[in-house]
Amino acid sequence: MAKIHTLKIANYRGIKSFEQVFGRSEFVCLVGRGDSGKTTILQAISAALSPQWNFNFYDTDFHNSNIEEPIEITVTLFDLPEELLTENKFGFYKKLLNSEGQIVNSLTEEDSEENLDLLTLRLQVFKDLEPKWQIVNETENLEPKDISASDRSKIGVFLVSDYFDKHFSWSKGNPLYLLSKNSDTKKEDEFPILAALRGAKSKVDRTSFDHFDEIIKEIEKSANNLGLDIKNTRTTIDFKDVFLSEDKLCLHDNHIPYRLRGKGSKRLLSFAIQSELVKAGGIVLIDEIEQGLEPDRVRFLVNRLRKQNSGQIFITTHSSNVIVELNANDIYLTKKNCSKLMPFDTEFQGCIRNNPEAFFTKKVIVCEGATEVGICRSINEHRISLGKDSFSLLGIGIVDGTGSNFIDYCTKFKKSGFDVCAFCDSDDKGINRKKEDLRILNVTIVDCNTDKSIEQQLFSDLPWDSVMHLVEYVSSEKTEEGIKLLINNQYGVEIQQDWCDKDSQEIRDTLGLAAKDKGWFKRIDHGEFLGQVWINSLAKLEGKKLLEQYSAISSWTDNV
Repeated sequence: MAKIHTLKIANYRGIKSFEQVFGRSEFVCLVGRGDSGKTTILQAISAALSPQWNFNFYDTDFHNSNIEEPIEITVTLFDLPEELLTENKFGFYKKLLNSEGQIVNSLTEEDSEENLDLLTLRLQVFKDLEPKWQIVNETENLEPKDISASDRSKIGVFLVSDYFDKHFSWSKGNPLYLLSKNSDTKKEDEFPILAALRGAKSKVDRTSFDHFDEIIKEIEKSANNLGLDIKNTRTTIDFKDVFLSEDKLCLHDNHIPYRLRGKGSKRLLSFAIQSELVKAGGIVLIDEIEQGLEPDRVRFLVNRLRKQNSGQIFITTHSSNVIVELNANDIYLTKKNCSKLMPFDTEFQGCIRNNPEAFFTKKVIVCEGATEVGICRSINEHRISLGKDSFSLLGIGIVDGTGSNFIDYCTKFKKSGFDVCAFCDSDDKGINRKKEDLRILNVTIVDCNTDKSIEQQLFSDLPWDSVMHLVEYVSSEKTEEGIKLLINNQYGVEIQQDWCDKDSQEIRDTLGLAAKDKGWFKRIDHGEFLGQVWINSLAKLEGKKLLEQYSAISSWTDNV
């Protein structure tokens, strides 16, 4: 069964124009905000490769409901069943994927074992709402050739969404049907589902329905009086309308149909069925894979699907538990109205592990460390208290740059299509040298005065009573006397008995340096406290760097 190399979508639902080359990728995870098009992409694949002959379309399936512009979904496939590549099927429409990853015409390129056979399937829907599935090869100027539902079923694609109860029946077009069709137990002269139904019919025919014997005897007498011999008449089930159809043959848990089980159990069983399918090379589309599953179960599920996959799997997710189980190059970012996906390279792996939630946002504030992360959280709480939109509502994520990875994270997020604000100190010469590179990438930089850390900036700019508030906070762990001795002994600054009552720039500078050196606030919760003190002092920060920093973050936040 086939895999998808290239997907093109035009005028389908929320997508005006889209094209993505997946190459030989076998596991694709689509992430992004709600309404970014993730589900639409899966549904487009499902529609284009659907084994149904009567797939329904509506005016609302057209982009902006504009029925004057046809829906067109084009899928280029490889690893196709050989029977679709014969000359009496679609062999003349074949293209080749060469060893360099280029698509070339099969008639002009010398065939080799390194080349892969490709077919391009196109679904078109015009305003009459009648879908048309065809195999096309525009480069050879060939007239499109219709492909039947039966031939499309050989591609083997299935969508797991909220409507997966049909996956538990053996009817045509479902994964169980395809598995049984490909089963080694199938005899040459009969299909296993039909054989099972005939066996069931035979068993029912041997059953005695003696409840009706007396009535049958009376009817037999009446028939004899009319000259009709019905002495061999008996009661059994007519399978024509009652049972002899594949959709009536379903999986049960003891005597209970599996469709009546809980959502999580049903999804897991559906995944189990389709994991067998992809072992044989099928395409499985799973929308919101985490639905109905506990975090540990969904992580285990994703891990197993990746390791046992011999086909091709497409999933969408809003769960950080999912993407931490994936390789960076399995993940593709979807953004609303974008014409292609944004891939991530393997160098992004650490960032994904440390900040999975950020990959579901539109914009990110990359913080140099935990202190800045806490400050940003306090700024967000302040916005909410003022009745402004929260970071979550605006699609803004907070990323911990972990110090040494700060510049790298800023660069990677920006190149991956995120709007980035870099919130950092100015005391690290290595980071300072690379800030200009970030500005060239149009990264917004919010930093401190020259050679200052955020702790030094706070102790320098805050009103004296707020400075003492910070000292009291630290004193809860280190005692005020301990801080005094530290400053006296280690920094050589004489502090008088009444030092808390007198504003002193020297003491401010020394406290800021001690806070930086000793890591007094190097935790997110400590950073949240710093942010609260900072925000409570905004009215007294006229002309100070802290007010400029706060205003810069606020301006960037509101520029959505």
